[in-house]
Order: sequence, then C-alpha cells, then structure tokens
Amino acid sequence: MKSITPEDEFDVDEVLEKYWSDQVSEIALPFVSHEFNHFTGPALKATARRNGYTADRYKSMWIRAWDVTHQLFDALHSGLADEKTKPQYFWRHQSFNVLRTDDRTRGFDILKDSLLSVAALYLGHPDIRTNRFDWLLLDAIVFQELEAYGEHVFSTKAGTGMNWAAAFAQGSQWKYYGFQLLFSLIGFAMAFLALPVAAYYLAVHDHPIGAMVTAGVWVISLVLKIISYPERRRARRKAATLLQHLIDLYRLLADNTISPRKLKESLDAAAAAGVVLDGAVFTIVDRLIALDSTAFIPARVG
Repeated sequence: MKSITPEDEFDVDEVLEKYWSDQVSEIALPFVSHEFNHFTGPALKATARRNGYTADRYKSMWIRAWDVTHQLFDALHSGLADEKTKPQYFWRHQSFNVLRTDDRTRGFDILKDSLLSVAALYLGHPDIRTNRFDWLLLDAIVFQELEAYGEHVFSTKAGTGMNWAAAFAQGSQWKYYGFQLLFSLIGFAMAFLALPVAAYYLAVHDHPIGAMVTAGVWVISLVLKIISYPERRRARRKAATLLQHLIDLYRLLADNTISPRKLKESLDAAAAAGVVLDGAVFTIVDRLIALDSTAFIPARVG
C-alpha cells in the first residue's frame, strides 16, 4: 500500500476537521482546534511519516486523536458555560492554592471519572501517543488528586476535626486568617472558660449538683482531648507528609524539560508513603522511561 503523502494529509485534515468541528460545542471548539492543530496534529503526521502509514491509517489515527482531545477538554471543563466560569485555556500547569480548590472562576473544573476514562482510551491506542498528551494527562491527574486531598486535609484537619475558618473564608486568604483567629478564640473559650464559669455560676447560686455535673463534663472533655491528642497529631503529620509528596510530584511537571527518572523516583516515594494515584500515571511514566530515561520534553513533537 502507498504511504501517506503531504497532499493526503491535507485532504484528511480538511475534511475531518470540518466534520468534527460540527460535533463540538462553540465554547469548546476554539480550544480543541488550537490544541489539536498545534500539538496533536503535527505529532500524528510525524508518526505517520516515520512508520509509513497509509492515508486510511492516518485518517483512523486522526479521528481517534481528535475524539480523545475533545473528551479531555470536556473532562477538564465540566459544565463551565457562564461568563464568570467559562474556559480560558485548554490546560496549563496550575498553582496549588488550598483556599481555591472549588473556585470555578479559574476556568476549569475537573471531572475525575471522565478524566480517567480519557486516559484509559488514550492508552489503549499507542499509535496516537504524543509527548504533549502524555504531559496533559499526567499534569491534570496529579493536580486533581493534589487538590482533592489538599481540600480534605485542610477542611477536615486530616480527618480530625472541622476547619471552620476555611468553610467561611470563601477563598480569601485574609478572611481565612481573620476567621482562624476568631474561631481559635472561640474554641479556647469553649474548652477552657465556658464550662468552668458555668460551674462556678451554678455553685454560687446554690446549684451544687449542676455545678458538679458541669465541672465533671469539663474534666472529662479535657481528659479526652489529652488522650486523643497523640492520635490526632499522628494523623495530621501523616496527612501533611502525603500532601507534600503530591506537591513535590506535581512541581516536577512544571519544568519544560522533565527527568523521567526523577519523576519515577518521586512517584514511587509517594506510593510507598501511601499516596494513591490512578494506574494511568504509572503507565505513562513507565513509558516515558522506556523511551528516554534522561529527558522528557512535553512541547517536543513526538
């Protein structure tokens, strides 16, 4: 069979892009087209030429790759449509801010199940593999886990309590500090002042039994706090360690040139510590190492 020619490529690109553009929403189309035409498309052409694929094989690759690119955009921008939350880009490396984990005005809203489905579909078709798409999936999956776990650690104090300051801050750092001070004072007053004052008030107003019960409740609550403190401290330290592993792993993905070996080491260290990541992350990293363990360049066509 005849290998694909530049003329064949042009014909396939023109016909298929016109067809698939009609299947994509007006909101998604500019971002999907830009991503495909600047990154995925050139990589597909390079693969087709290198392997001597026919025009039909190139067409099949094109269709799968466009579909995966479109699905990835939808997974990264789930339900964003109004003026305040509309998408601003296909995807870029994010700055982790635990106060903004639910802030849809950042221009993205990741749907985890859809993201992992895209990863599985992409990995099932090795012929559409590109450096850029490998990076997109790695960066998005790790960031989604970082934000989800970071929010859990922050809002529940690693499962040991409720962070009321975070609940009321609404993403504002200054509000958070203000509410943190306020709730710390309230917590101190409730734990160490309210019950003793109540017991004293009952005692001086001739309610000895009530005073004794109140004082007993106060003592029991203090004892329970003291007894549970080591366990709460261990839980928070472990959570902080896991969160730091995710932060370190995600930080590596920000570089223009990434060391697959270092990425693998960081990933293995995180997994050994207890961080749970989808198997797609390990599969992609292993594949990067198999290709070149010294350097991975997301922007390189390939």
